[in-house]
Amino acid sequence: MEGKFASVRKIRHLVSGVEYAAKFIRKRRRAADTTREIQHEVAVLALCSDSTRVVRLHEVYETRTEVAIVLELCAGGELQRLLDEEERLTEGATRRALRHVLEGLAHLHARRVAHLDLKPQNLLLTAGGEELVICDFGISRAIQPAAHVREILGTRDYVAPEILSYEPLSLAADIWSVGVLAYVLLSGYSPFAGDTKQETYLNIAQCQLSFPKDLFWGVSQRAMQFIKETLVVDPMGRLTVEECLEHPWLKDDADIPRVIVGVGFDADSEVGSEADDDGTDNGDDETVNGDGKGVNGVNGVNGVNGVNGHNGVSKCNGTTNGTHEDKEPDPRGSPTPREEEERAAAVKHARDDSPSPPFPDAPSTPKVSRKSHPSPPSVLALCKKFQPDYEKPAKLCHARGELCGCPAPCLRLRTAQDRAVLC
Repeated sequence: MEGKFASVRKIRHLVSGVEYAAKFIRKRRRAADTTREIQHEVAVLALCSDSTRVVRLHEVYETRTEVAIVLELCAGGELQRLLDEEERLTEGATRRALRHVLEGLAHLHARRVAHLDLKPQNLLLTAGGEELVICDFGISRAIQPAAHVREILGTRDYVAPEILSYEPLSLAADIWSVGVLAYVLLSGYSPFAGDTKQETYLNIAQCQLSFPKDLFWGVSQRAMQFIKETLVVDPMGRLTVEECLEHPWLKDDADIPRVIVGVGFDADSEVGSEADDDGTDNGDDETVNGDGKGVNGVNGVNGVNGVNGHNGVSKCNGTTNGTHEDKEPDPRGSPTPREEEERAAAVKHARDDSPSPPFPDAPSTPKVSRKSHPSPPSVLALCKKFQPDYEKPAKLCHARGELCGCPAPCLRLRTAQDRAVLC
């Protein structure tokens, strides 16, 4: 599998015959040396070598132009492949997948490392689909209590609002991604993606979150409550990784399969299959506004973060425009005009064909979402928040190394920002 800056190939040890996945990364990207970032990724993998929920590092080789990272082979491919084929997961399979993700995340957070790019493309399944491991630590960062590191990075639909606001990075950013991941796995749709990047950012910043009953039919109230408690705008108000693992929904062992499997929207077994004592969302859409509390797999081979899965046609509607229109009569009754509008606005597994990714080193994830509130506020104020120059810069030096005598701060030479890497 070839990516923009890396490629992944299945390799076999000539002596033992064991197969591995080798990720070949170029040392230069856009005429810049990225050796430090590659070394950081290797350091994080080595730091997590004793965790069974993080892809295992075996060896590292270096040439003049490339670095080859030899990893364990996850023959089940990426979790996104399962979503492309089956559209969503059962609630039991979602709980199993999130448990594995949170166990790996707990290992990272205990070592003050934030992944910052959790999404289905960066979660790999074993050959039988029983286990899930986290991969791709290219934009992960070491979070130190006394350091305030500000960077705009991540994947558009999964990025936390404080990152868009250019606030200091924290471990809580991963919890936001876990909440988005739970929403995607249960419904097959991304909760915040809009028609444009600006609309997506606005939906994230205001937490425009809703649970349409046609997408969450049969999903328990505990599952939706877990999503609400992780998708909180204030990072201090979100659950920690330990609290997520102790959440009543994830601790429930009922209906958890041995294998992580998907289910289509037309599956009869999904309707009403969840426990009635938890309750189901049988009423109108529930909305919460704002303030409430890579590695891809192709043919069983680990892939590259820069390459998304196949852009297929949604099996539930058989059309290429991505709208969710069932051919059979809906057993849950006629949808309301609001639901019809949301369905018409949905784009099932659409791809962003823009030439450049929205954030550094992070391609956009497949977008499957409804539009935001019919009358969102102007995005002008939010777009201003994307400008990195919030703080007034101190007096900087000229290229000669001399202090500037200008009355206004000199902006000719800006010092490089400290990147929270491990090496």
